[in-house]
This record gives sequence, C-alpha cells and structure tokens, in this order.
Amino acid sequence: MLENKPWDHFVKEILTGSGSNFSNGPANYWVIHDEASKAAENITLTFLGISVACARCHNHPLDKWTQNDYYGLASFFSRVGRKPGDLRDLIIFESQTGGIKHPELDRALPPRPLGGEPLAPEISGNLRFHFANWLTSSENRYFLRATVNRIWQHFFGRGLVEPVDDMRQTNPASNEALMAALIQDFINHRFDVQHLIRTIMNSATYQASAEGRGLGPL
Repeated sequence: MLENKPWDHFVKEILTGSGSNFSNGPANYWVIHDEASKAAENITLTFLGISVACARCHNHPLDKWTQNDYYGLASFFSRVGRKPGDLRDLIIFESQTGGIKHPELDRALPPRPLGGEPLAPEISGNLRFHFANWLTSSENRYFLRATVNRIWQHFFGRGLVEPVDDMRQTNPASNEALMAALIQDFINHRFDVQHLIRTIMNSATYQASAEGRGLGPL
C-alpha cells in the first residue's frame, strides 16, 4: 500500500515491476505501456512533469530536450519483454537484448537519463533498475519538484507550477522559496508522502478561509 511505503520505493516498484501481472500488480504498468517510446513519454510526464513527446520526431521546440535525449531515454525500456502465462496472464521480464532505433541515426543509442551520462557499455542487468535509481534520487530535482507540485495542486486546485506537466526551467514556481522548503522537508523525511500532506494541511495557507471578508457596509 502507498501509505506504508516511501514515495521513492513506490515508484521503483512500478518501474521495475516484473513477473505475472495477476500476482504482481506493478507489472500491469508494463502491460499498458507496451512500447519503449510510450513508456518513456508517460514516465517523464507522470514522475518528472516533463513532456518529451515532441522530441520523438524532432528536437523539442519549447524545451531543451533533443531527439538524442528522447531515444537515449527510451533505450532504458526497450528490453521489456512480455509472454503469455499459464492463467491468461502476461509475464513481464527483462530481455538481454533489444533496442529502439533513432530514426535519423538508424541505430540504437545507449541508455541515458535526461540530462545525465550514458550507461557504461559494461553495465548490464535490468536497465529499468538503473533508471529507477536515477529517477528517485534525492539529487533529481525534476522528480522532487513534480511530486511536491502534484500534491500541492491536489489540495489547492492549482500547483505552485502551472500547468503541473510543464516543469521547464523557464516556467518557475509562483513561490520558489516555498517550493524549495517543501522539497527539502520531503527529502529530510525520506520521501514520506503522508508527512508532506500533513505539512501542507497544517499550514496557515491551507487553513485560511475560502470566503472573502468583503468591504462591509458603505
């Protein structure tokens, strides 16, 4: 259950889900997102608040992400295999081969997180584990900002950054000092979502009346 796990653990379980989609709930994520490009676009939008879809065909016109960034990212998810199980289920597994070709270069790029370094060729194993560790790191400000922003938006109806899926550097928060304080508190409490929720709900901002005082009689 989400309430029993830190947010980073919860996200890692989804991103690395394997085995039968009947017995292991997180594996269903990879039943739905059954293409590397589809997974890359959904993961960045959901957990980083970044849209990279434009970079599938060309460099992003409004952000810094390039086609190379897109296909390096998608490479992390290009070895996710699927096969029928014994009970009409699907078995999700990590293949040792596979790739997604860059349409202009006509070859697969090495896995590379957004803004990061490519994985060294000698690194093997489950590529999704390497990506999940990068994504949920306390050094990944996109992940932290997107998480805090989505929870803030849930309670206030508006994020500190709007739209919530537009976490570009050129789209700052309405209150950067508040965003920074909430992020640091989230890190200090080991990605505890319940603590973050309590912090927001106990704030004077959340507890302020929604009714205007008016000007009184004239």
